[in-house]
Amino acid sequence: QHINNPHIYGLGEFMDYPGVINANEDVIRKLEAAHKNQKVVDGHAPATTGHNLNAYIAGGITTDHECVSIEEINEKIAKGMYVHLRNGSSTRNIVSNSKAVNLNNLRRFIMCTDDRHAADLKENGHIDDALRKVVAGGLDPIWAITISTLNAAECYGLKFKGAIAPFYIADLVVVDNLQNFNAKYVIKSGKLVAENGKALFDHSV
Repeated sequence: QHINNPHIYGLGEFMDYPGVINANEDVIRKLEAAHKNQKVVDGHAPATTGHNLNAYIAGGITTDHECVSIEEINEKIAKGMYVHLRNGSSTRNIVSNSKAVNLNNLRRFIMCTDDRHAADLKENGHIDDALRKVVAGGLDPIWAITISTLNAAECYGLKFKGAIAPFYIADLVVVDNLQNFNAKYVIKSGKLVAENGKALFDHSV
């Protein structure tokens, strides 16, 4: 009943892939509610291939973060899905999966974190940590940034976000270099809100 809330951008991580594949009635109702309200449905389909993958995607599920092989990534992209490069606290395959990225499929990848522990976020960071890892693993830094910004914005229907262009919202991060990705400046809607790791706004509770 809350899926039409404008602050809800999608139906997250639809884990009941057997229910989707077998067209469970309750599962289909949830998917239909999301699609009726034009929301993205994130997937969770480990080792799902062939006809089962076709059935899963037929539920209108557009992403997956559970890929464990290049072959699985290629099949899911070929069938129209976005593939998350996942930087989790327990599952650590972001570098190996980033080896699947090439000039032809670059625009079908997005970054994500999954089951990321709070201490891990505090110590190592979030998407910035993912960027450091994939670039150290050999991924072109401009490709990595495109995956993290423009691709994600387009996947989730975030209008006028994800790029630096006329009429786009000025949500920007200025980093020190394209290896460490340390944030020097953070700009929100054109206003400088953080500098050198320090907030420039009142963040007291």
